[in-house]
Amino acid sequence: MANPEVMDQSVPDLAIHHPTLPAVVAEKLRQLIIDGTFKPGTWLNERDLCDQLKISRTPLREAYRMLASDGLVTLQPKRGAMVIELSADDIENIFDVLSVLEGLAVRSAAERATDAELAHIARLHAQMLQGYEQRDIRAYFAASMGTHIAINRAAHNPALTHSYDRLNLQVQALRYKSNFDIDEWTAAVADHEAFVRALMQRDGELAESLIRKHVGSKKTYNLRGRAGGAPKA
Repeated sequence: MANPEVMDQSVPDLAIHHPTLPAVVAEKLRQLIIDGTFKPGTWLNERDLCDQLKISRTPLREAYRMLASDGLVTLQPKRGAMVIELSADDIENIFDVLSVLEGLAVRSAAERATDAELAHIARLHAQMLQGYEQRDIRAYFAASMGTHIAINRAAHNPALTHSYDRLNLQVQALRYKSNFDIDEWTAAVADHEAFVRALMQRDGELAESLIRKHVGSKKTYNLRGRAGGAPKA
């Protein structure tokens, strides 16, 4: 008689993986927060959103809970959800930790990434450059963040990924808005060119130094805006 444990190992995974409606709604709202459609301090109007998204309140409220878990909104009884506005201390603390996490990620990726993963990162970087040349901020930002995330995944460290994803999400709106300043945008592209080149050469020490400098410049830029030299919009 066949060993049932051996037979079980050959059974394919037949589950159909698809996002739930609340997850789809949450992702849509995340993008609207990141691109500045919903600015920090904005209360999300439940009735209007239900009408615009053609959904009921139940999936919208579940999406709110997901966004609260991400650290993007705060929930208050009878008032709903408000987009979180980061203080100067929040910005400094988050970027300081991200600098360490991104440095560890790129150094680990230099050691552990497969050739296929490096090729994927190179393609995303090329797409980022194309977005910059075409002055397409949305396409640029998607490829830019995609590059950072792909580097993180190439580190093959689940604990690092878990910590990085939540913090990175909280400052994506700031990172997106910084590209409205052409000088800052151009400097960011030069930073990417440098740390991606170092990664492709598997020079982990140099790549770590360069990406930490890049994240640190984002912190400085956004703190300068809070101090009165508001970033150009």
